[in-house]
Amino acid sequence: MITKSFKEYNSIESSVVTVGTFDGIHIGHQDILCKLQEISNKKKLKSIVLSFFPHPKIVLQNSKNIKLINTIDEKVEILKKYNIDYFIIKEFTKEFSRLTALEFIRDILVNTLNAKHLIVGYDHRFGRNRDANIIQLREFGEIYDFEVTEILPRKINDISISSTKIRDLLKEG
Repeated sequence: MITKSFKEYNSIESSVVTVGTFDGIHIGHQDILCKLQEISNKKKLKSIVLSFFPHPKIVLQNSKNIKLINTIDEKVEILKKYNIDYFIIKEFTKEFSRLTALEFIRDILVNTLNAKHLIVGYDHRFGRNRDANIIQLREFGEIYDFEVTEILPRKINDISISSTKIRDLLKEG
């Protein structure tokens, strides 16, 4: 696995991409990563995990109280087990958060990462103010010629597993 900052990435190879902070890399994330590898192998696409640092909540909500589950180094070690081709870290800034959904799809996923397939969790939101969801993502896929796979939630006792839920439980002790 090659780890790069977003600025360093310059491959022209077609890819299958997943996007998120992947804090904790819980079982829901693991489902996404397994599907990423499956599609990468099946379609002969480079696999990319695009992640953000610092966590968007820290930047947008000025929330210094958010205690992350994993460091970047810990994420790298966990991701190595999934044979990901690239782990790309994009600095999350207020300026970056102002990208519209269209700009994010066109400029980041299509023009920079050459995405031909995108894998996201059931609650994935993107673009300025998290305005876009899976419906818009599928519409963009038709325009920009990429497929979208949505991974359904993993639940325990009817509660969807999420990094936020895990952080809250860790905070409670």
